[in-house]
Amino acid sequence: MNTELGTVRKRKTGNLTIYLFLIAPLAVYAIFFLFPNLNSLFSSFYKWDGVAPVKEFVGFSNYIKMLGDPLFWKSFGNTIKYTITLVAFQTLCGLLLAVLIFKASKIHNFFRTLYFMPAMLSAVTVGLIFGFIYDPNMGALNKFLEAVGLENLTRSWLSDENIVIYALAFVHVWVGIGQSVVLFVAGLQNIPYDLYESARIDGAGPWKQFTRITMPMLKSTTLIVLVLTTIGGFKCFDYVFVMTGGGATHSSEVLATLLYKEAYAYSDFGYSAAISVALLIIVSVITAVQMRLLRKDA
Repeated sequence: MNTELGTVRKRKTGNLTIYLFLIAPLAVYAIFFLFPNLNSLFSSFYKWDGVAPVKEFVGFSNYIKMLGDPLFWKSFGNTIKYTITLVAFQTLCGLLLAVLIFKASKIHNFFRTLYFMPAMLSAVTVGLIFGFIYDPNMGALNKFLEAVGLENLTRSWLSDENIVIYALAFVHVWVGIGQSVVLFVAGLQNIPYDLYESARIDGAGPWKQFTRITMPMLKSTTLIVLVLTTIGGFKCFDYVFVMTGGGATHSSEVLATLLYKEAYAYSDFGYSAAISVALLIIVSVITAVQMRLLRKDA
């Protein structure tokens, strides 16, 4: 009987310890995620300029305005293009680089650090650097193309409406590819080497080993990379704002820069909140679909 009581007490003490450890992360989550999102949802039903002491309740007017706003849909389209470019190149290039440097096992830690270094730079610094690189007259990119005889490929990279959003996305790829490399290398380290040995004995070449062993074993890592890059793409703000500000004709306007301008340039915090709620819903739905598709065969 005493033993049973002791076991129950230990279990209760253990549960109490777990709950105590959960207080801090739950508090951080509530302060920095839950409360701001609830406040945005609440504000989206009001018209408010950010200064007036009284907010005017307008119901779903901000959402109706959003659905009929051509600039919102243009920004949404630009965000989709930006995100697809980011996800495709950061995932594929990150996987390729991870596989290549993982084979050089003695120096792969050096390369992981090297590829991750751009992520340590501030967005303003990166924006200024690539602003000079993309400069149509003195920029390194156009100068390089001219030097190798590809003058016909030179562009005004940040003012050409057809390519500016992709040029901005590649800046994000350059910064974020190190994160993908680190995650994929960590995933590769968890694949048992015996599987490759058995595949070689059975006559499987490098491509079959990659498609039959590496890719299936990296499914969970790929899910993490896809989710993180998708969220990063839809939240893109820093590089766009620093380098183009959305563009004179909104050719590089994305949802994050649009909601920022609506709030702080046009003093329409209610409409800005409605856009932020829509952005949260879009990201949540796309992330849920990604997770479901990748876990279906798990």
